[in-house]
Amino acid sequence: MVSTTAEAVYSLFDTFLTLGTIVFFVVLGYMLYHLIKHVRAKEVKGRDVELGELPTSEGFPYRLLISIALSATIVTTLIFSTFSTLAYLETPPADALEIRVTAFQWGWEFTYPNGKTVLGEARVPIDRPIKFYVTSRDVFHKFGVLSLGIGIDAVPGKINTYWTVIRVPGTYEVRCFELCGTGHGVMTGRIVAVTEQEFKAWYEGGG
Repeated sequence: MVSTTAEAVYSLFDTFLTLGTIVFFVVLGYMLYHLIKHVRAKEVKGRDVELGELPTSEGFPYRLLISIALSATIVTTLIFSTFSTLAYLETPPADALEIRVTAFQWGWEFTYPNGKTVLGEARVPIDRPIKFYVTSRDVFHKFGVLSLGIGIDAVPGKINTYWTVIRVPGTYEVRCFELCGTGHGVMTGRIVAVTEQEFKAWYEGGG
């Protein structure tokens, strides 16, 4: 994965997909088993089976208890996975590089801790935590970088935070994912991920 954000999001998606697939096939198999066993049977205990009749069971309800236990396990796993992923995404390392992102109609402004301000392009180092402080100057926007798994609401008068570590050098497109006016379609920007040495030279220099 190109970023830790994408890793976390896709890992959570894989968990939901895997458990959902298991549940689907278990339920389908159980349904087909009883369909063949009871609906197609000509007689049950010496009498004809009526269409739509539910099968009866005798003795201790082991199957019911097993189904309840499995359901509780699956739901608990999904809840734990979701909240642990959210907690991870909301807790950046202390040494993260902090960048303020200000959305406006129709562009992006990036401000660094040393006061350097750039329009339309954020230059960041790879393999280092980056924390974004996102806000808006006018209307609602959404700071989105699909390839990095980033999506942050930009709300006037409010600052939302998000962090990630970009693993792969390259240029990643920034788009607004919130309909914000006539220029919404051209409200783009870039995140340029470079090596630590390249970033340091740019950050401390005038480029």
